[in-house]
Order: sequence, then C-alpha cells, then structure tokens
Amino acid sequence: MLKPAFTVRRIGRRYDRGQVDALVERLMATVERRSTAPAVTVDDLRDAAFSTPLFGAGYLVDEVDAFLMDAERWLPDRPLAAPAPVVGEQFARTAPRFTTVRLREGYDMTEVDGFVDRVMATVNGLPVERPVTAQEIRRVQFSPVRLSEGYDVEQVDAFLDTAEGWLSGSR
Repeated sequence: MLKPAFTVRRIGRRYDRGQVDALVERLMATVERRSTAPAVTVDDLRDAAFSTPLFGAGYLVDEVDAFLMDAERWLPDRPLAAPAPVVGEQFARTAPRFTTVRLREGYDMTEVDGFVDRVMATVNGLPVERPVTAQEIRRVQFSPVRLSEGYDVEQVDAFLDTAEGWLSGSR
C-alpha cells in the first residue's frame, strides 16, 4: 500500500494534515501487519473525524473521505456477506449481511432487504408470493441513497451475481 498524496489547500473544505497523516500511518501499519499500536478497524475509518485548520494548509476533504472509503476493503475485519452453510446433502442458503455506507452512494436498505427476502425464500424453496427469477435479478435496480445510510453497492451487486447463478443453475 502506498501512502496517498492528498492535495494541500489553504482555503476551502480541508482537514488537519497532522491528524489525517496519523490515521493514514496507523492504517498502513495495520495493512502491512507492522503495527505495535491497536489495529485500525473499519469502524475507526467510518468514525474518523478531523478538525479543520483555522489558518494554514489542509488536505481536501473529498480526497481524504474517498481514500478512507476505499481503504475499508483492505482491512481484515471488513464484514462480508455470510457464506451459505451446508446442511446434509443440500445447501441451505442464508441471507447476506451487507456493510452500510454513509459517506458514499449506497442502495436503499428497505428496497434491498425486501428483494433479498424474496430471493432467499425462492432459492430455499419457501413459500413466496412472487418467486424471483434469474431474469428479474439481472433487471433489478435499487434507488441510490447519498445523504442517508445505505448498503454497499459492490457487496449487493456481488450477492445479486451469486443469486442469479443459484437461480440459473450455474452455481
């Protein structure tokens, strides 16, 4: 992992450089497994708060926020969708758990939850008013959310690819 090169500005929305550098150094030490301090967690990245310098230079807010969101995927404690456990000779598929996002675009949680419930009922052979088809999974579109909490887009899309495979018989 290379240390990021953030743009430095004296005006506009910016973060204190020392505070950002300290977190980035801890993050790099965690990822490279050379840390003697407590490891950085996904929650640490999501809860990171930096002051704005009154005078002097700072790092651009948008660049730092984008870097921290991207850095979540480097950490070992990043929550992922739960794998399907084996039950006897059959697979009992369990509903995934998605990471929630706040600082970047996500999918509407209510829409995703409702659709995933239908998918899981369909693939597990449970009664459902409208069983889901592989074609419906390919066409589904969820409303994006930007200012409120939503599900991680990449994780939801990866689950949909897997579910499509279940329903088309290719996985």
